[in-house]
Amino acid sequence: MDNGPDEMFLSVRRTNDYSEIRVTHIEDLEQNKGPLMGIYSVMCVANYEKIWVTSCDMPFIDWQVAEELAVYFEDGIDAVIPVDRTGKKYVLCAWYRKSILEILKEQLESGDLKVKHLLERLRVCYVAVEGLTDGSSKFQNINTREEYQTFTERAAVRLEKELHTDIPIVSFVAYSGTGKTTFLERLIPKLKARGLKTAIVKHDGHRFEIDHEGKDSDRFTKAGADVTGLISSEKAVLMENRQTDPEEFLKKIDGVDLILTEGFKQGPWPKIMLHRKGTGKPMPLLPEECLAVISDVEILDCKNVFPLEEIEKTADFLFRYIQNIS
Repeated sequence: MDNGPDEMFLSVRRTNDYSEIRVTHIEDLEQNKGPLMGIYSVMCVANYEKIWVTSCDMPFIDWQVAEELAVYFEDGIDAVIPVDRTGKKYVLCAWYRKSILEILKEQLESGDLKVKHLLERLRVCYVAVEGLTDGSSKFQNINTREEYQTFTERAAVRLEKELHTDIPIVSFVAYSGTGKTTFLERLIPKLKARGLKTAIVKHDGHRFEIDHEGKDSDRFTKAGADVTGLISSEKAVLMENRQTDPEEFLKKIDGVDLILTEGFKQGPWPKIMLHRKGTGKPMPLLPEECLAVISDVEILDCKNVFPLEEIEKTADFLFRYIQNIS
């Protein structure tokens, strides 16, 4: 179980629904019979004793949840179901044993589609959501784009507090040729005009050198120094001559109001995506995953969308963002 499920099935009303998802599609054996028919139809096909069920409106459920609940799936138990402090049972985020197939069939044939009536006939182990890792945040029902955007924004605020105690971090992400550097170059003065001290860190996918051949600092580095520093009356630089964890590196920055990064698409920080139609490239991220999107095309799946050329709007947004998480 450590490596994930042995096989994945997608319960659908019709086989061609969601054809872009590359897993086995299982069509309901009968239409309009609700989630019980979906579970039954999959159980008829799946050759596994234990079946993990999770619904599409709970996007934050991961395999870790399944593994933690599986610990309670002992002999003699038909189902393991999470329950929160209000008493809500997450019947579509649970383990079921395939041996309940006949009970499920009988109930469906009787016309009873209520899940709670099925549970009354099973030996169920209920597990508190709050006892699971990040359970309170993972067990969220998201049914609209607006709900997802609201949750994402709140999560970004929490993430900032976890990753950095004082300074918010925002990553600007775009494909090469979109104009990230030019945009940030124009954005920084706008932030300065609003009284914000800003740090910016670029992700470089190649080797780079900022020292000068033959200078004292260069000689110290080549001699094997793990860290080389250079200080003048006007500026200073600290060079890590070794592999460095980006999160730990950014924690060393102090005395600014905002840290921006150029790149770090896979990083943990909230992201602002730049997308330009003229590049001919797709969006590097889904809009709903982003704190904001800056683009010259219409974006429907993100609440915070700003034009590429109206940099003042992005600056105003970042200013408000900082105020909200301070």
